Amino acid sequence: MATLAQFLKQSQMTQRAFADAVGVSQPTVNRWLNGAMPSWARAATIERVTGGKVPVASWVSVPSKEAS
Repeated sequence: MATLAQFLKQSQMTQRAFADAVGVSQPTVNRWLNGAMPSWARAATIERVTGGKVPVASWVSVPSKEAS
Protein backbone atom coordinates (compact mmCIF):
# COMPACT_ATOMS: atom_id res chain seq x y z
CA MET A 1 0.00 0.00 0.00
CA ALA A 2 1.31 3.43 -0.95
CA THR A 3 0.24 6.95 -0.23
CA LEU A 4 -0.70 9.17 -3.13
CA ALA A 5 2.56 11.10 -2.76
CA GLN A 6 4.57 7.86 -2.88
CA PHE A 7 2.66 6.67 -5.92
CA LEU A 8 3.21 9.92 -7.81
CA LYS A 9 6.92 9.89 -7.01
CA GLN A 10 7.41 6.21 -7.91
CA SER A 11 5.40 6.49 -11.12
CA GLN A 12 6.92 9.88 -12.02
CA MET A 13 3.39 11.06 -12.76
CA THR A 14 2.70 14.77 -12.47
CA GLN A 15 -0.14 16.13 -10.39
CA ARG A 16 -1.73 17.42 -13.61
CA ALA A 17 -1.56 14.02 -15.34
CA PHE A 18 -2.96 12.27 -12.27
CA ALA A 19 -5.73 14.86 -11.98
CA ASP A 20 -6.69 14.25 -15.61
CA ALA A 21 -6.71 10.47 -15.06
CA VAL A 22 -8.94 10.78 -11.99
CA GLY A 23 -11.18 13.51 -13.42
CA VAL A 24 -10.37 16.37 -11.04
CA SER A 25 -8.36 19.58 -11.14
CA GLN A 26 -4.66 19.76 -10.27
CA PRO A 27 -5.38 21.93 -7.19
CA THR A 28 -7.64 19.13 -5.90
CA VAL A 29 -4.76 16.64 -6.15
CA ASN A 30 -2.56 19.15 -4.34
CA ARG A 31 -5.13 19.39 -1.51
CA TRP A 32 -5.12 15.60 -1.20
CA LEU A 33 -1.33 15.63 -0.99
CA ASN A 34 -1.61 18.18 1.81
CA GLY A 35 -4.00 16.10 3.91
CA ALA A 36 -7.50 16.59 2.51
CA MET A 37 -9.48 13.40 2.04
CA PRO A 38 -11.26 12.63 -1.23
CA SER A 39 -14.84 11.44 -1.26
CA TRP A 40 -15.26 7.68 -0.95
CA ALA A 41 -16.28 7.49 -4.61
CA ARG A 42 -13.19 9.45 -5.69
CA ALA A 43 -10.97 7.31 -3.41
CA ALA A 44 -12.34 4.26 -5.23
CA THR A 45 -11.46 5.91 -8.55
CA ILE A 46 -7.94 6.61 -7.25
CA GLU A 47 -7.61 2.93 -6.30
CA ARG A 48 -8.70 1.89 -9.79
CA VAL A 49 -6.44 4.40 -11.58
CA THR A 50 -3.40 3.39 -9.51
CA GLY A 51 -4.02 -0.31 -10.09
CA GLY A 52 -4.70 -0.80 -6.39
CA LYS A 53 -1.43 0.77 -5.25
CA VAL A 54 -3.30 3.58 -3.44
CA PRO A 55 -6.29 1.72 -1.99
CA VAL A 56 -9.32 3.34 -0.40
CA ALA A 57 -7.96 2.16 2.96
CA SER A 58 -4.91 4.42 2.58
CA TRP A 59 -7.15 7.44 3.20
CA VAL A 60 -8.47 6.14 6.52
CA SER A 61 -6.55 7.24 9.58
CA VAL A 62 -6.46 4.74 12.39
CA PRO A 63 -6.71 6.33 15.84
CA SER A 64 -3.70 5.83 18.05
CA LYS A 65 -3.99 3.67 21.15
CA GLU A 66 -3.26 6.76 23.25
CA ALA A 67 -6.53 8.31 22.09
CA SER A 68 -8.59 5.43 23.52
